[in-house]
Amino acid sequence: MGSDRKMKTGSIYSASDKALFEALNQPKVTRSDLRQLFMSRGIVVSHQTSREALALHFSRLMHDYNDFQLLARLFGTKARTERIASFRVISKAKMQNFETAAHAVIEQIKKEDDSATMSYQKDGTLQISVRYKTMHFDKSEFKQVVNKSAIITVETSGKDLVLRGPQNDKVDGWCRTLLSNVEAQVDGVLEIDEISLENEPLPSVRSKFFADLINAMSGFKRHDVTDVYVFKPKVKIKELDESEESDPKDVQLGVHISRASLRGEGVLQSAELQTLTQRGFYISKIIWQATRNSEIDSDLFEFEAQFSEPETCTKFSYLPRGYYGYMGPNEYAVSRTQCTLEEDRELSKLIEAAARSALPVNSQGVAKKLPSTKKRPAVSAKKPVIESSGASLEESQTALTK
Repeated sequence: MGSDRKMKTGSIYSASDKALFEALNQPKVTRSDLRQLFMSRGIVVSHQTSREALALHFSRLMHDYNDFQLLARLFGTKARTERIASFRVISKAKMQNFETAAHAVIEQIKKEDDSATMSYQKDGTLQISVRYKTMHFDKSEFKQVVNKSAIITVETSGKDLVLRGPQNDKVDGWCRTLLSNVEAQVDGVLEIDEISLENEPLPSVRSKFFADLINAMSGFKRHDVTDVYVFKPKVKIKELDESEESDPKDVQLGVHISRASLRGEGVLQSAELQTLTQRGFYISKIIWQATRNSEIDSDLFEFEAQFSEPETCTKFSYLPRGYYGYMGPNEYAVSRTQCTLEEDRELSKLIEAAARSALPVNSQGVAKKLPSTKKRPAVSAKKPVIESSGASLEESQTALTK
């Protein structure tokens, strides 16, 4: 059996003969892969031997770490592009402090059997590049390991420093460890300014934030909104003392609708969205398309922004999803193309700037002390499709501010 150090990486050490047989019968395993497996045993196989026969024979043999690694690479799940989260650091900390702190974080990452490097970009941005693995034990044996990569950047923005990275628990932990290391170096507490509507409980204000955001991107003109996700917090029922009796009239029957999504063209102006907002729902996620103002033949760019914690409207993240190539007047490519790394950085900054400008006055520049490093719990012609979960008898009269 392998060492504990290897087990931490999620390496697969054993798989049943049934799992091997089923895996070798999958189309992802080519004849060349099968020949390679048998050649490692000194066995030459015929082209005429069926895949099923080869899989049955090999599954009966003894297997080692290298066999499992080969199959894990073939079946490994491809990581999806993740949304970006950012922290604006308000303190006396300098880039040198972040560089020193980054060295400590990189050493920590390497101890977890992942790899990380640090470099400076031409514009002075500090960049930490990480390659790591995550485990998904709910999947089959050879699909449990997901190879991922992350780029964490620290750059100067006026008098402050901005920290950006993919939004997931692992990267979030590294970022907060980095901030804690910086805080230990400077004389004073770090204050973190995150994009949040936690202090804005009105549904109309929360929805207006997204409506303003998509129109505030510098250099871009909104083309359409294709997806809108709305949320309605569940009403908290007041707990009664033992001496109190509940009034039957106060007992609410039925199920509560907490989430719904609308997809299509012209979603933001749809009657369905207006109906939901009149019932107390507010936008928590939006996907929209826009073109560049400076180009007549501009490609059609697609963006996404959301609050990962919709009830409190916190943990804001965003993503440039790519673009549809310009084909002619009002005509674009069917398939979406991924943006280059430079375009991603440019567009990410524009989305973030638009989001900050769209914040209500009471929520602008609201900084908090450094949080704990513990992980957080984790179209015009077509009628939009509504997806929901649950139902509610109570309706709110709050409407979306246009």
